Order: sequence, then C-alpha cells, then structure tokens
Amino acid sequence: MKKLFVLLVFVFTYSIGYAQDDSNESTMENTVEQTEMEQVKKKVEKSEAKAKKEKKQAKDLKKQEKLEKQVNSKSKAISKQEKQIEKLKSQLEKGKLKGTLSPVDVQKMDDKIVKIQMKVMKDQEKLKKLKRKM
Repeated sequence: MKKLFVLLVFVFTYSIGYAQDDSNESTMENTVEQTEMEQVKKKVEKSEAKAKKEKKQAKDLKKQEKLEKQVNSKSKAISKQEKQIEKLKSQLEKGKLKGTLSPVDVQKMDDKIVKIQMKVMKDQEKLKKLKRKM
C-alpha cells in the first residue's frame, strides 16, 4: 500500500510537471505566432498606405492636367477675343475713312468692342485664378 501511494504521488507530480512544460512550449508558440501576425499586419498597413499615396498622387496629377487644360483654353479664348477686337476696330476705321458707316453703325460697333473687352477682362481674371491654383 505504501508503495502504491508513493507511486501515485510520483505519477501525479510528474504529470503536473509535464503539463507545465507543455504550457511553456505553447506560450512560446503563441508568442512566435503573435510576432509573425504583427509583422504581417505591418506589411499590410505599409502596402495600404503606399497604395493610398499612389492613388492620391494620381488624383493630384489628373487635377493638375485639368487645370493646365483650363488655362490653355482660357488663354486661347482671350487671344481669339483680342483678334476679334482688332478686326472690329480696323473695320470701324475703314468705315470712318470711307464714310460708309452711319452714326448708328459706329455706335453698334463701339458697343460690340466694349462688350468683348469686358469679356476679355473677365477671362483674364479667371485665368489669374486658375494660375494661382496651379
């Protein structure tokens, strides 16, 4: 009986010690898995940040190209309107020299010239604003 009791105590203590050894190994495995998971998370976060940054750069590039197109179109419109003003002024001068224009026609041409000059001024202001955005 005494031997049986000693044997049970010995087996019991050994099994507790073995169970503790298993728990140490499992905690080590858990820490290794956690560090690996953290590394994977960091890599994923870095790649997401990089993708987000590239997307933002592409968006900024598109915005810049759009602004450049707007600037070019405004400058073309301004030059076209200025040519139209010059054309009207030359027609007005020729008509005055020949005496073929009535005072009403002269007034109409002057009004057209003033109206186009106002458009040019507005477009120049818009062009300045667009250039500031760039």
